[in-house]
Amino acid sequence: MAVGIGTTVCLVAQAVLLGSIVQQVLLDHAPRDRVVPQLVGLCGTFMFRAACSWSGELAAHRTSAQVTSTLRRQLLARAVALGPSWLATERTGELAASATQGVEALDAYFARYLPTAVLAALTPVVLLTFILWTDWPSFIILAVTVSVIPLFMVLLGLEAKRTASHQWARLSGLSATFYDLLQGLPTLRAFGRARSGRRTLERANEEFRATTMSTLRVAFLSSLALEVLASVGTALVALFLGLRLLDGTVQLGMALAILVLAPEVYLPLRRAGAEFHASAEGQAAAERILDILDDGDQATEDRSSREAGGEHDLPVVAGNTIRLTDVEVRYPGRSVPVLDGVDLTIEPGEHLAITGESGSGKSTLLSVMMGFVEPSHGAVTVGGVDLRSLSLRDWRRQIAWVPQRPYLVRGTIGENLLLGNPDADSPALYRSIELSGLSGLVERLPGGLDTPVGEGGITLSAGERQRIALGRAILRDVPLVLLDEPTAHLDADREASLRDALGPWLDGRTVVVAAHRRGLVGRVDRTATLVGGQIVEVGNASPQGTRPIGARP
Repeated sequence: MAVGIGTTVCLVAQAVLLGSIVQQVLLDHAPRDRVVPQLVGLCGTFMFRAACSWSGELAAHRTSAQVTSTLRRQLLARAVALGPSWLATERTGELAASATQGVEALDAYFARYLPTAVLAALTPVVLLTFILWTDWPSFIILAVTVSVIPLFMVLLGLEAKRTASHQWARLSGLSATFYDLLQGLPTLRAFGRARSGRRTLERANEEFRATTMSTLRVAFLSSLALEVLASVGTALVALFLGLRLLDGTVQLGMALAILVLAPEVYLPLRRAGAEFHASAEGQAAAERILDILDDGDQATEDRSSREAGGEHDLPVVAGNTIRLTDVEVRYPGRSVPVLDGVDLTIEPGEHLAITGESGSGKSTLLSVMMGFVEPSHGAVTVGGVDLRSLSLRDWRRQIAWVPQRPYLVRGTIGENLLLGNPDADSPALYRSIELSGLSGLVERLPGGLDTPVGEGGITLSAGERQRIALGRAILRDVPLVLLDEPTAHLDADREASLRDALGPWLDGRTVVVAAHRRGLVGRVDRTATLVGGQIVEVGNASPQGTRPIGARP
């Protein structure tokens, strides 16, 4: 606003000085010395206006950089707070487009449109006030034509916003489709559907092109309307000033000053209209970003605060009982709960196996214990303290987790192992390699631990990825170990050798392992069987020792 006021004052001073100099030189035939001070003043106003423009651009781009950087950090923090369960319902390509291109598109809004909108609100008012004070007929012409422009801007702006929203939706869909096709390319080629996938991408691209052209048509129509109004208004002012100059009712200097200022009255409004269209994509992307930031609202804010610190000090897992009491979990869009009234007690140092068919809720149960999924009913307590009142970050520091489908980042085998504990020393690293059965793989590869793996571990087999995930868990050296189908991708011999190798390491730790087959969980103290989200039997590791329990009342 300060820059806008300074620039407008410079405009008025330039017009007045220029008109005065021209009148004195052409009509009054003043000597050169008489106009030198005014020429110096004119040069000074040009320099001051340039300084204002520079400082305005600097402030705008600095603000834009701060806002986009902050927004991207908030977007990532909110995605982390919402957790893996929420991410599983979103399209990765769309989220990536929002966090990258969507945030960058806001630069046009903060760096160009917002400063121009401020000038559009200040400059015409100041200039019209000056023109009213000096020449009221010109003021009437300008005021009438300028007052029509906001009406056109509103009508065209609403249409531009609608088309820009459609354009961003198409772009997000195109990004998500492209990412899905890249991720699923092996499957598409295996089933001979690569050409169909290409047609899907071409169709999405054509829809985006058509929407983009529709947006450009609205932008060009808006620019045409504003240019016509500005040209007509300036021409009318010039016409009436010329007629009044002929009959001597206005001086040349003042008429020239008003004629110089007339286009400047329209210029901020025209620029605001043009920059509005340039920033429309960013505003459409911002709506999606704000939807993500608002997702979960108060519950998510509470969850975010729990990531950093909870209401109570975290009990030590090694000496406390973990208890699930009447835990129920419901996912959006599903009428049947995934977990339904689960009651389970895990004693310190106990090895518990959760068995059941696919879809019975085993992975969800582990996610509840990790704090990834919050129960819709019931509670998880550690030493009698509700998990919801503890710091999730500190809670997870005491957990080693091996998911059913581990993810490997683009990097080396060593870097992926050290994700479990970046501060681990070489003896601990090589011990984790030995226990997880990775020794043969590391020795066989020319680069050893420095061998690169592709994104998601694409260059490794499913069993090798699973063993790297086990190596991560071993590196953590924590009291609670959660294993989700840890040997699902291993053959019987490797499964048996891995189970024997991990036995001594697991002794003294609390272990919860989810598996389909009892053969995978022979070294456990108890088993709990899940059927349809309910625990139907609990007993020792042998099938003869199980006992049925009543279903939820």
